[in-house]
Amino acid sequence: MHILLFGASGHVGAGLARLLSPHHTVTGIVRRRPETETAYEPVIVPDWVDEPEAVTSALASADLPPVDAVIAAIGGWYIDEPVLDRGLAKFDADYDSYLRGHFTACAISQSLADDRSEGGGTSERSADSSTDSATSAEPAPTRFVHLALNGVASVEALTGSGAISVFGAAQKMLIEVASAESTTVDFRELRIMAPIGGDDRNDLTGGVDTVPLAEVAEALTPILHSPERFDVSTEIHANAEK
Repeated sequence: MHILLFGASGHVGAGLARLLSPHHTVTGIVRRRPETETAYEPVIVPDWVDEPEAVTSALASADLPPVDAVIAAIGGWYIDEPVLDRGLAKFDADYDSYLRGHFTACAISQSLADDRSEGGGTSERSADSSTDSATSAEPAPTRFVHLALNGVASVEALTGSGAISVFGAAQKMLIEVASAESTTVDFRELRIMAPIGGDDRNDLTGGVDTVPLAEVAEALTPILHSPERFDVSTEIHANAEK
């Protein structure tokens, strides 16, 4: 499977690329060339949110196989002053960084899916049915899959989140509307209902449970391969096995 990853340079995106790249082709859309080696093939598109057509053009020029699925790992969590005290400029900045980015990623998925359908189907890759790993290689899906990552702020009004609760909820609705309207893309969302482990920016005071990146990869892989088995939104929690 060829996976296009938005947010590849972030903690979550880079970690998912490391976990998925041994079994899949992972291409990351980044604004600037990475300074260190990456587990994904970087495609540099500085203004991809404003110029979505530049992404499709860059992919076409990069001699890569057709894209089968998109993961949008855009945005993150932070604590700030009350949202109404931050002012409109910061609200607009969060909109640009989060919701607007997810909208553009959805639009790019729609364009890639249309091109893929016109081109005659999926890219070829091998499958190893002897392994049970959720991140192992499997046949590419018959339809294009777009999977957006979201968090607890999308369903709870978390104080100190800036505009993240507002845009997280809007992102959830964006995916639901896109799913209802699209005939060529399976739009799905994975909501991670706890901080993701390994990110030093998270405030884990008091022993807050986290979700390891490996569990995120295990949860999203079957959605990418068989989106028809899942609702538009799927949740994973810390200590889910308990």
